[in-house]
Amino acid sequence: MTSRQTNAGFVRSLLLLAVAGVVWSLQLWTLLTDRELSSQLWPGDIQASAISLLGGSCTPSIVGGQRCSLAFIAVLLRTFAVMGLCVAGCALRRLVHTPKASAFQRSHGIFSQSGSLVPAAGFSATWLLLWFIAPLLPSDGLNLLLIAAAPATLGLSLALLAAGCTAMLSGSAPAIPDAPSDAPLRRVWFRESGPLLLLLVAAILWQCTSFWMNRRLYDGLLVPHGDSAMYEEHLWNVWHGKGFRSYLDQGLFLGEHIQVIHLLLLPLHMLWPHYLLLEWCSSACLAAAVLPIYSITLRHTQCRRAAFWMGLTWLFFTPMHFLDIAIDLKTLRPSCYGLLALFLFIDQAERGNRWRAVICCLLALMTQEDFALITGSIAGVLFLLENRRLNVAERRRQRFLTSSLAVISAAWVLLAVLVVIPAFRGGEVVHYSRYFGDLGRSPSELLRTAVTEPGRVAAVVFSGRTLLYLLLLTGPLGFLCWKSPLRLAAGLVTFSMLSLIQLGSDSPDSAVAELPPVPFHHFHAPLLPVLFWAAAAGLKDTQAEPSQADSRKMRGQTRGIGGLLAAPRSLLRQLIQPPRRAARFACLCAAGTALTGSLMPCGTAFWSAESPFGWRKLYVPGPRAREFPKVLARLPMSARVASTDFVHTRLTHFERSWDYSAYARAVNNYQLGVPEDTDFIVIDMSHRYSTIRSPADVRELREQPERWELLPDDTGGLFLVLRRRR
Repeated sequence: MTSRQTNAGFVRSLLLLAVAGVVWSLQLWTLLTDRELSSQLWPGDIQASAISLLGGSCTPSIVGGQRCSLAFIAVLLRTFAVMGLCVAGCALRRLVHTPKASAFQRSHGIFSQSGSLVPAAGFSATWLLLWFIAPLLPSDGLNLLLIAAAPATLGLSLALLAAGCTAMLSGSAPAIPDAPSDAPLRRVWFRESGPLLLLLVAAILWQCTSFWMNRRLYDGLLVPHGDSAMYEEHLWNVWHGKGFRSYLDQGLFLGEHIQVIHLLLLPLHMLWPHYLLLEWCSSACLAAAVLPIYSITLRHTQCRRAAFWMGLTWLFFTPMHFLDIAIDLKTLRPSCYGLLALFLFIDQAERGNRWRAVICCLLALMTQEDFALITGSIAGVLFLLENRRLNVAERRRQRFLTSSLAVISAAWVLLAVLVVIPAFRGGEVVHYSRYFGDLGRSPSELLRTAVTEPGRVAAVVFSGRTLLYLLLLTGPLGFLCWKSPLRLAAGLVTFSMLSLIQLGSDSPDSAVAELPPVPFHHFHAPLLPVLFWAAAAGLKDTQAEPSQADSRKMRGQTRGIGGLLAAPRSLLRQLIQPPRRAARFACLCAAGTALTGSLMPCGTAFWSAESPFGWRKLYVPGPRAREFPKVLARLPMSARVASTDFVHTRLTHFERSWDYSAYARAVNNYQLGVPEDTDFIVIDMSHRYSTIRSPADVRELREQPERWELLPDDTGGLFLVLRRRR
């Protein structure tokens, strides 16, 4: 290499670093200073802290809110400072690991790693181009999509920059070879078992944090009864002879869902009959999913560090966090139990443990009827991915198993939706048929619309909201799941159904009107094992390190205008080339998106004093929780009590626990009010959703004063307790 070529290489590297820093800084500056974008990122106090950290300032605005001032040059200087630290780190590592190398060799090794920052610059440049083009389009769909995706955009941008800097540091020194056979036993043991032990420690910490959050919500009277505490009421009612039901249900719970997996907790519930038992098991199942993820990744990559990073990715995965605590603070879903069964089903089926796979599949089918869509699809994909290394007899048995599970799953979901659930509802269709809006109010109407008006269905499926779903579900995985399209196709049917859901005022034409149902509720739960399965298999395609010829070809592609398109792709491939580096990149993406999107301590909203999801507002019990024991002291356990939501959670062990709301329940012959045998009514007036603010708002005191008396209030106006006059 001549001195001219060397100098040209240094200039190109320095220019690459400068361009990457400018483009990335411009994207960050745009996200933080544009009012529409920054309002989607995090609460105002976190925004002020971020602006202050980057050298700006925020002042109160006359019209409300705050006015932030941030100079682009301040962001740029801090970005260059971070890059300078990375270059200094590279130089230090080169000096330590290659002490006999010449200054030229060290400097060439340092600047040869600058291409690791190109993917971050390419992502930022693409986003900026779309942001500047969006206002010029006749429709505002792209602009709304970019605004709604701002939190994920910032998280992915931070992850790409962190991955580039990490690749620079790790690539500045020779890789540490595997321990030889005569290495000390302690070193070999740590290389073999260390990643799994570290992952187990991380999973235990996550489980403890999750259970602490759920317990504090329960202690603070913030857990709703519907879709949370009702599952504990099922267990209590079953072993007290009241049937598999909650008194919210229109009869037995099988008229709502074929969801019986939580009945497996009956023996434990008889020992500790408490709602927190189900919460603890739910958090434990979510945390335990790291074990099958580790196993699946290790089988596909033969790399323990890659398996460790993929397991850690699960713990940072924001869509999983919303299964634990949803956006509406529903903290318990039996789908969390079935999620672990789905992961184990995939793991055991790939291992060839047929009977274990069948048991795990049956457990998943017990979770909810829509899980059959996923189990059937997974079985179909496993049939197509038949292991050719098996002998003929084993292959025949494996194919019989997967095809049978696919057929059973398809038959089960049809039987449950069309026959079993309507039979428990007196012939009515499943209640979630109305989730599809004007496309149909029953399975037959939805099918008729799809056949007669496919354009309407396609307009909902192929919309900006669907693109947002894809970004929010696959972006935190670094989009690695797209490298295994066949496995990813196992979630196609379920994802299509999710794309058709229309709740409240949410519509596919407005991605910012309110948060879409996915992934902020629970509907996406069956998809997550498929996404991680595909991502783990996608790591297998990053096994080989680039050869010297490929490296020279990549460098040659970066020269000239013709290499503008090929260079970013080659550099991105180099950024995630080994499986461990690709898995680490996925973990950085999950952590980056959790920073702006998660409600757990890894998200900024948890630490905010302004956010409704901050720890001060949710996890410090307030006056309601302190005064409620006075209400409980007035109610005998043999009483039949009607109550409003959130306090209903604490009353499920009474003789009867009716719902007091504006809904007409079957227990009262579909009429407003409470059943005739109700002894007490407990009303929470201080909760933010309460429509009753004084005794004058109580329907029974206005319309039936001769039947009800208001007990003296000793809770400071927080609760009302009515007792039936006998």
